[in-house]
Amino acid sequence: MARPIPRWQLVASLAIVGLSVLATALGLLRPEHYRDADALVTNYRVQDATILLVGVPALAAGLYATVRGSLRGRIVWLGALAFMAYIWFSVVVQVSFNDAFFAYLVLFALSLWTFVAALLDTDHEPVHDAVTGRIDARRYGLGLVLVGLALAALWLSELVPAALAGTVPVLVQETGPQALFSHVLDLAVVVPALVVVGVWLRRERPMAALLAGVLFVMGTLLAAPISAMTLAIAAGDGITLTPLAAALSFAPVVVVAGLAVAYLRAMRPGDARPAREGRPPVA
Repeated sequence: MARPIPRWQLVASLAIVGLSVLATALGLLRPEHYRDADALVTNYRVQDATILLVGVPALAAGLYATVRGSLRGRIVWLGALAFMAYIWFSVVVQVSFNDAFFAYLVLFALSLWTFVAALLDTDHEPVHDAVTGRIDARRYGLGLVLVGLALAALWLSELVPAALAGTVPVLVQETGPQALFSHVLDLAVVVPALVVVGVWLRRERPMAALLAGVLFVMGTLLAAPISAMTLAIAAGDGITLTPLAAALSFAPVVVVAGLAVAYLRAMRPGDARPAREGRPPVA
């Protein structure tokens, strides 16, 4: 089974929970906290709300279940850490400098390295055994690949026409160059991860079951800010939202959320037990 969670990872995860509550509360409650365009400020506050209401509870619940020895809980904890690393990196890079900058930086660093260490500490074989024969690996793998391709299509539909025309993408014209952060991170990291892990899952490589679970949970948590911000953009008039962009924003996250729920439910109940016989879940 997965190794017991080291005490420093427990403390780091609790620190991420506490700092995330503080950082999002500042963004939501301080009128002049953000120094960006009005349309971006609205998006940042929507993002703060989803981190507070979705990301923080998921991380706390996953951590609690992991400490109790749950394999499902460990997958949720890892996915929530990946979500936090992604979201706080986006904040520290995109948001104009303010007095919460170092809190954002610490949150990103804690989330990233706790995730990396926890992933390396996780034995992939129990995850593979827990879902073998209970999911259609080819179907789930195809789902990851299709979500990755849809995400690539979303961003490339903005970038390629502008590049061919020798102009600046409309989103950059409306909000500034920091708007391309999501394009860069998703096209360089998230899309390849989805496609590669999807292919591995279809080939039933043991490590793929663990990585797929993490991506499913991360994608589900990202569905909250993506969907909420898409609705905020549609309701406002500061940022252009094409029908294609709206469709490609909603469809992939709905697919990932459905796959994540089914994936976690497919794990054998008997696998929700202490990490190793005779060893405490916290070391």
